[in-house]
Amino acid sequence: MKSYAIVYNINVSYRKANLVCRLIRGKKVNDALTILQNLQKKTAKFLNKLLSSAIANATNNHAMNNNNLYIYNAIVGQGKTYKRMTPRAKGASNVIKKRHCHLKVILSDDPKEKEKDLLLIKQRKQKFVKDKNKNIIKKGEKK
Repeated sequence: MKSYAIVYNINVSYRKANLVCRLIRGKKVNDALTILQNLQKKTAKFLNKLLSSAIANATNNHAMNNNNLYIYNAIVGQGKTYKRMTPRAKGASNVIKKRHCHLKVILSDDPKEKEKDLLLIKQRKQKFVKDKNKNIIKKGEKK
């Protein structure tokens, strides 16, 4: 089973946030918390709080065991971009982009969850290809 938590509009660039998310993907929850507490990045503070919230969601809402939890996925999405102007020489101006991002942490307690999801995706893809081939053959028969 999966459980997740989301936070929107963090004042950090999504590229910088993705560097921190890569460190914790696939790790046990306790290991990820230790990594985030010792990391000196702005995103680590937000992810630490978000991960604690996701753990609380999993234990309270979905009755998952805290010891078996691991980070199924940590997703970073691009958020708003505020545009500000700064004066330059000869009456010109430059644009300063203040980027934001969205963070989503998905937790799971089943270690074989990824394998099951990949198998489902593969089956859907095969079914889609078969249906597509049938439609191509039907169109060819009408002509």
